This record gives sequence, C-alpha cells and structure tokens, in this order.
Amino acid sequence: MKSIDSPNILIVTTPIRPIPTDYPPMGSLSVITALKKAGFNNAEFYNIDFLRPSFSDVLNYIENKKPDIFGISAVVSTAYEYTKKLSLEIKKMLPDTTIIMGGNLGASAEIVLNKTGVEFICTGEGELTAVDFVNCWITAESKEDFKNVKGLAFIDQKNEMVVTPFPEPIEAEKVYDIDWSLMGSGEKADFFFPLSEFAPIIATSFSLDPRVLEPHRKNKRVATLPASKGCVARCTFCHRWDKGIRYIPVSILMERLDFFIQKYNVGYVCFADENFGTDRKWLANFIEEVAKRDILWRVSGMRVNTINPEAIKKMKEAGCCCIYYGMESGSQKILDVMEKVTKVEQNYNAVKWMAENNLYTIVQLIIGMPGETQQTIEETCKFTSYFVEQSAKTDPNALSINFAQALPGTPLYEIARRKGDIKTSMEGEEQYLLQISDRDARDGETFLNFTEYPRIILEKWNFEIQMKTRYSYIKKWGIDNYYKVVLNSPRFNNLTEVKGDRLKKDSGYFADPARQNEMP
Repeated sequence: MKSIDSPNILIVTTPIRPIPTDYPPMGSLSVITALKKAGFNNAEFYNIDFLRPSFSDVLNYIENKKPDIFGISAVVSTAYEYTKKLSLEIKKMLPDTTIIMGGNLGASAEIVLNKTGVEFICTGEGELTAVDFVNCWITAESKEDFKNVKGLAFIDQKNEMVVTPFPEPIEAEKVYDIDWSLMGSGEKADFFFPLSEFAPIIATSFSLDPRVLEPHRKNKRVATLPASKGCVARCTFCHRWDKGIRYIPVSILMERLDFFIQKYNVGYVCFADENFGTDRKWLANFIEEVAKRDILWRVSGMRVNTINPEAIKKMKEAGCCCIYYGMESGSQKILDVMEKVTKVEQNYNAVKWMAENNLYTIVQLIIGMPGETQQTIEETCKFTSYFVEQSAKTDPNALSINFAQALPGTPLYEIARRKGDIKTSMEGEEQYLLQISDRDARDGETFLNFTEYPRIILEKWNFEIQMKTRYSYIKKWGIDNYYKVVLNSPRFNNLTEVKGDRLKKDSGYFADPARQNEMP
C-alpha cells in the first residue's frame, strides 16, 4: 500500500437497468460526502450508470485518473458480470490500485473476491467503513492491518476469508447526509431534478391529480428524497444489509426538502422509502410540516398494515398524489411464505381506501414463490379484480408482475441452493450470477421455478392475472371506459411518445405488463 496522506479515490456506479435510472446514486454520494468531510478531498465520482459510456471509454477515463483506491458501487446482484469485467481490467491496467466494492452484490462476497479483481468488500453501510478503510490504507503494510476495519470482507494472506464485525449504524440524522453538488450541474441536474413537464414520474404518478394543473406548479422540478432507511420486515425474497429502520428526523428532512425547493425549484417529490410512515408519531409530524410547503409528493413504499383511512386522507390534504405498496400477492398462504407479516384483508383495504380518496396506486405482485398453486393464483386474480372494480379511473393494466427471483443473501436463494437449482460450488454460484446479470425479474427467462408446476404454467399465470383483471374491469365499467382509460393512460403514452428523434423506452422498473410493451 502507498503511504500518502490524501490518496486519489474514484467511486463508480454500474449500469443497473437497460436505460439510466433516475433514482440518484444515494450510496455513492453518501460515501463520497463522508470521505470529503473526513478530509479526503481527492475523492471523485464517475456515474457510469447515468453517462453510459462505452466500456473502452470507461477504461480510458479510469486510466487517466489513476486512482489509488477504486470503489465500485454494485447496488444489485445483477451487476456481477459488469463488476467482474471492469475490476479485472482495472487490475490488469493499474495493478497498484486497490479495488473495493460496496452494495448488495456483496452478499456474494466469496465469489466476488475469488473470481473478480475486487480485493475488499464493504459489507454494510459505507459511510463509516469507507473513512476507516482509507485511514487504514494510508499506513497499512499488509492485508492483516485491515482486520481492524469494521464492515469489511476480504481474502487474507493465508488465503482465508475474513469478515470483520459490522460497524454501529449511523445515527438517523446522518442517514443520506449528501452534498448534492457532487451530482454535478447542467445535464446531470436536469436528469436527476427534471422539469415536471419532461419527467416520466409525473405521467405515471401525478398526472391524474388535478392539482398538477394549478398554474403555480408550472416549471417546477422533481426530486427524489429518502425519508428513512431500512424496513421493519424480513421478506424471504428481499436482500438487505440494514437491521431495522431509521427515520430521518422530520426537522432535518424538511431542511433537505427546503434546500431542494430553493436550489432546484422543486415542486414535486418522490419519497423513496421502502417503509414510509410505520412510525405513526413521525408520520403525523411529517404531514404537519410537509403541508406547509405546498408541494405534491409520492410515496414509493408503504406497508398495508400501517395505513388507515384517516392517514390517507390527511396525506392527500398535505399534497400526496400517489402511494405504492408492497402487496405482492392476493393469497394469504403466499404472504405467509414471504413472511410479509400482513393480512390479505389489509391489501383489500388499502386499494379500497386509495380509490375512495382518488389517489393513484398500482398493484405490485411477485408470483412463483414456493407453494404457489393454481388456487393461490386464483386468489390473486380475485384481489386484482377487486382493485380495478373500485374505480372506473383505474387502469386495469396497472399491474406490476414479477417472477420470484433468488437474490444472494435471501432465504429464497438458499432454497434454490438446497433444491439444486443453483449449484453450491463456487463455479455453480458464479454461473447463476452471470445468468441473472443485466436482467429484470420480469423478463421471463432467468427466473427459477420454485413451484411444483411446469415452467410454462408460471408463464401462463402471468397472463392469466392480466386477462382476468381486464375482464373484471370491463364487466364492471364497460368496454367504452376500458378503451378510454387505456388510450389515455400516461404509462401507455410514455412508451409511444417521440421526443426529438428518440423513442421513449420502458425503464424496466415496472412490468407493465411484462413483454407486451417491449419496444423494438
């Protein structure tokens, strides 16, 4: 290791979906902010996911920067192939550069450390670990010295796997404490803080609310802002590092929101949480404060067992236009397999209360879990039919249907290993990571079959849910309303609108519905 006081540090993202995601790279930005606060001012950010340069351009950029420490943010396990290719090339090109990786791909630490050019893995929150890692790197004489850095995994000089203890979680008030100037300006700011008239999220989440048409909201921008970190649940298909949930104090959250309003003229906010508002005291305080700012906002993730009609009404009055829930299934049996700790009746209540308050939502489903049967699918069809029967304004195609995907670090992944669908050898597990790389869970090609039915039946279930939901809508509201809703659907328009000479593409975030909307 080089003994220098201020090493050159370069942190990069990996491509996540077919097109750049407009969700800001919170992890990378938080880590770089922490490094700079610790005095490491030579820390830079290279957003490969946003820029989408050719691979040769990526290598040229990194070679010119000659980082002492090179960090890869691999936020999803499907980033394995790109991470492997990039890290091996960097080690070949810059053999003295130390490579560290963070993100959920770290759940496959043993494979990453043995099969790629990555030398260290951050196994949890990166803010504290990154600072301690760099401080250690400056004086370290061997890998043995890094055993004192909390939150690391690496192969030591004896060729043995080392996993150090997790650091203490950072305080709630410091969660996502980001220097947003790191994002850049110009085109980058326009992408992550887009004008409302150009932001796809307005069409998909806000456009059905008449408040969008109020004159003073014209030329406002859209921002994504987390209000918390973590989740209260431990769903069997979901991988996470964090234990529990931390809500950012409302006073601090409002300071950050005010910064967006003043700096970027933000008038629309996507609160990017997995578990928004479980703390009811926090939610009441949040509603009271956000109402003072006259913004329109969306909730990206809320649990159906924490909501009630009064809260939904107050949220709408405070500017909420849309709430997404992790409903996952219309079958209690499958919810229990998922360990959702929710009741199917709560799913029904949530969609009913949303319709009563004229708030937008979609039903997000995961099908093909262990124990899925024709009966559980019929129960899900009954639920999605109920969803569209609540309001004639509901788009019956507004279903997000994904196949259960085994992500490393989840119980579902271990089930696949025990069944032999994922070989337990290192080579077998790597083969699986390569197979799911650069894929969406909806694509119908890389998911594993956890049921007792032939794979073709799983494919059938996807379309069965869609068809029965459409039929229920038409039966309740009529074919004319169906045509009206579908042809005026902002989600439908998004896939066909031409901007300049470029056809807008489906981001892949929602299965909308699956392969029926794929563009050539």
